[in-house]
Amino acid sequence: MTKLSPKATRFIEAAVDDMADRDIKAIWTSIRHDPGAEIPDPVARAVLAALSHFERQLRARLDRVHEEDEASDLSNDLGFVCAIESDLRRQVGARC
Repeated sequence: MTKLSPKATRFIEAAVDDMADRDIKAIWTSIRHDPGAEIPDPVARAVLAALSHFERQLRARLDRVHEEDEASDLSNDLGFVCAIESDLRRQVGARC
């Protein structure tokens, strides 16, 4: 099972908060969010859906940005989100 860093947990919180899907929110809130806590497969699948949505939003924002500093920040955030997704996909056996 995947263990999330505090930073990863913050990104997932933002992604889940941005979702309109009540089921995903309920699944995420059903577990402890302690640093280092393992993420069960059903939660990992729900989080992947939220992160996928969040990733699309980051890519859209990156396409619209004109300032180099903001573009750099968004690019770093996007890379981190993709890394979290990769870890969770590996856990649940999903293809990237």
